[in-house]
Amino acid sequence: MIPEDEIIRVQGLVKAFGPRRVLDDVSFSVKRGEILVIMGGSGCGKSTLLRHLIGVVQPDAGDIFILGRNICGMDEDQLAEVRRKFGMLFQSGALFASMTVGENVALPIREHSVVDDTIAQLMVKMKLELVGLTGFEHLKPSEISGGMKKRVALARAIALDPPLLFCDEPTAGLDPIMTAVVDTLTLDLCQKLGMTAVVVTHDMVSAFRIASKMLMLYQGKVVAYGTPDEIQAMDNPILKQFVNGEADGPIPLRLSEGDYLKHLIG
Repeated sequence: MIPEDEIIRVQGLVKAFGPRRVLDDVSFSVKRGEILVIMGGSGCGKSTLLRHLIGVVQPDAGDIFILGRNICGMDEDQLAEVRRKFGMLFQSGALFASMTVGENVALPIREHSVVDDTIAQLMVKMKLELVGLTGFEHLKPSEISGGMKKRVALARAIALDPPLLFCDEPTAGLDPIMTAVVDTLTLDLCQKLGMTAVVVTHDMVSAFRIASKMLMLYQGKVVAYGTPDEIQAMDNPILKQFVNGEADGPIPLRLSEGDYLKHLIG
């Protein structure tokens, strides 16, 4: 029985590609209202974990409970029902270039709800207002900046007020000021809308700014999990090297793809 305040529970998750276990007995939970940051270096398994959480990839073993339902083994119709309850902010923003800002934000509204055009337009304006883009609905993505595109993508992700939000590298490619803007928006929206969020990132400044819980993956395993204060207090050389961005330590430099894969396989 999954507790009511537990929005996500992952138990014993395993995924292998050939001889390499990309996810190796991964377990954690996310409670309502928390922002979980999943972090780790390239090839650690964080993107693969996110794809499992949204049901794009099925595990070799283990269970994933989203809003009390085990999505492992679900068919596409069942997965679609669960996906309607969460928003997704992609790394690139994934806006449709041929559509206006307003049309991009309206997509989930028109696809997953039955409202007339007047209500849909009102909902779009409300979401754009929440991300500070009032009056931009008639512009095309090519006419706005990279930071504004991320905010439009965030408005689209929350268009239907989902209880759960997934973000894949939401601040990638942004300057420090715009990164702070997106982080502040994420925190503010989670509080205002009562959302739970899972954020995949390698930006440590951003991670410590928004996280209520943090999880670090290394060689497919969870090597650290806790609050930001607990993470900072942990005496783990792998964690310390990554958080501090140090060249010297147990995590080797990625000199070549072959050497790196050999290291991951062990």
